[in-house]
Amino acid sequence: MANLVLPADKAGQHRIEGLVLSVMDYRENDGIIKLAAPDRICTVFARGIQKETSKNRRLAMPASRVILNYDPQYSSSMLYLINGSVEKSYWQVSQSLEMQSVNALLSALIQRYEMTPEIYSDLEAFWKAVCEKQENRAMLYACRLAILILKQAGTVMDVDECAVCGIQKNIAGISMNSGGFVCLDHFDGETGDLKWDKARLRQLRWLVHASRPNLEKLESFRWDLDFFIFLMDWYVFTTDMPLQALSFLKSLARP
Repeated sequence: MANLVLPADKAGQHRIEGLVLSVMDYRENDGIIKLAAPDRICTVFARGIQKETSKNRRLAMPASRVILNYDPQYSSSMLYLINGSVEKSYWQVSQSLEMQSVNALLSALIQRYEMTPEIYSDLEAFWKAVCEKQENRAMLYACRLAILILKQAGTVMDVDECAVCGIQKNIAGISMNSGGFVCLDHFDGETGDLKWDKARLRQLRWLVHASRPNLEKLESFRWDLDFFIFLMDWYVFTTDMPLQALSFLKSLARP
């Protein structure tokens, strides 16, 4: 925060609106909130929020949109919470172990990379779809977020041609080792290449190339935990960065 302009509202007040990604216990009664604004991720020190009597306790619930007032003089590395308000709570996200695990993975990944307005809006759209019990739409946004993160990591898959020889015909599947689609001549199931049908390959290609205004057109496809887990496995394999919550999500997805 020392090299950044402190966030403020249009009136110049030391106030920030954002999405609560996570909260971590700190010392005996305090907490550290990770808050996503459309253009940044802020670390917020929240004194006393572990106490049940704390008026600010409600501001530290993950999967909620809040407005926080803070003291700019307290620290050069984090915002000091004074008070605030909950603008929208998506508490239903925590009612499903599957959605709670998906959200935990997304929140952890978002904190590793640059925050963008697109990621911000897609994350809230994911929360909203979960609350409205629109599971297919929720998983679409979850998969879309995974693709945006892969793009930031520089490891998104090549879905326009065979990643080995560059031809666009006879695409047989997708290969983590090769970095994307592979043709019949370069498909190798023994090394872990996945043989997908044309519909599944088309679904992935459209997801990678979809723009935000056209995202709703992808709702005709089936989006599920298996597709999301594939994208998380791709991230782990191509970045060599483990995800602690992924094993648990896989156990929930098993029949």
